[in-house]
Amino acid sequence: MNTRQFYLFVVIYTFSLFYLAIELPIGPNEAKVFYTDTKILHFMTHLCLGCFGNSLDFRFPFLIFGLLNIYLFFSMSRNYCKDKSQSYLATTIFALLPGIITASVIVNIAVFVITLVLGFIILHAKRQIVGQGVVMLLLLFVHDASVIFFISLSIYSAFKRDKELFAIAIIFTAISLLYFNGLYIGGKPKGKFLELFGLYVALFSPFVFIYFFYALYRIWLREKKDILWYISFIAFVLSILLSLRQQVIMTDFAPYVIVAVVLMLVVYNRTLLVRLPQFQRGYRLGFKIVVGSLIFSSLVIVFHKPIFYILEDKTKHFAYPFYKPYWLKLELVKRGQNCYTAKRKKMQYQLKYYGINECKDIDVPKIHN
Repeated sequence: MNTRQFYLFVVIYTFSLFYLAIELPIGPNEAKVFYTDTKILHFMTHLCLGCFGNSLDFRFPFLIFGLLNIYLFFSMSRNYCKDKSQSYLATTIFALLPGIITASVIVNIAVFVITLVLGFIILHAKRQIVGQGVVMLLLLFVHDASVIFFISLSIYSAFKRDKELFAIAIIFTAISLLYFNGLYIGGKPKGKFLELFGLYVALFSPFVFIYFFYALYRIWLREKKDILWYISFIAFVLSILLSLRQQVIMTDFAPYVIVAVVLMLVVYNRTLLVRLPQFQRGYRLGFKIVVGSLIFSSLVIVFHKPIFYILEDKTKHFAYPFYKPYWLKLELVKRGQNCYTAKRKKMQYQLKYYGINECKDIDVPKIHN
């Protein structure tokens, strides 16, 4: 991929994100955060309130950080790719991941965590220990489950015998466990392993996840392991171990796993280098299939709305929880009704955002969805 192609992609990608952010109605979790969260997400969702008159009112900061992550990933990839064309390709793959698109558009903590993790890796490559400490401090306050990151750093620095980083990582691990740990471990043991893999498939797209899993495994067996691999691999393994006994919250682990997607391209390029050109065709074809499936998944997310017209049962659509309250609001406005009582609290928050409050008057019959 050359510079002109990459810049063209960035322009199209940016317009696509803005289109998706504006067209997609407020989601259940977004509405709950908007009205009940008291931390950074509450501040970010209200930062631009009233500035745009559409969904950008609460999504704009997340969109900006999502685009910033594309730049940071490109900067980080320069440490792994031999030339800019490879970095352009790696960044394009990263940007097209369904998990990155949704994190850039939908209100969530992951987009900020990804920013900090990428920033840390860049600072680590430049050996700026003070900058690394600042990023770790920010991550401690931003992400409740940052203990995952600190544990990964502790293990990495122990293997690499980096005394300074090990000391800092251990201190942050202890502080996170004692005062900030939001990683829930408990409840009645129940296997959620297959559910977790399904979430990872949705995060990466099927073929990309298969190759990503292979890349992590191959590096574990044969390749040199660096800080990016340690962060991603340990977070991935911890999520699998926890899934054997409980449901795993993807925003706790996904930001630390997904940043290592550049390692797929590193493994792919090394695989090609050790083979003669006549034996590279199968690998190049496989690569095209993987990237093609990724592009298809991305297009389905961006242009999801027409799929409603194809499906007979609209509840089967992955975006139905976003649109149902919005369609209900339009119906209520036509009927001249300004209140509605929903069974689910999250849906009630969605309706509240559209100016439809819960019915309080005893004379008004309650209509349950």
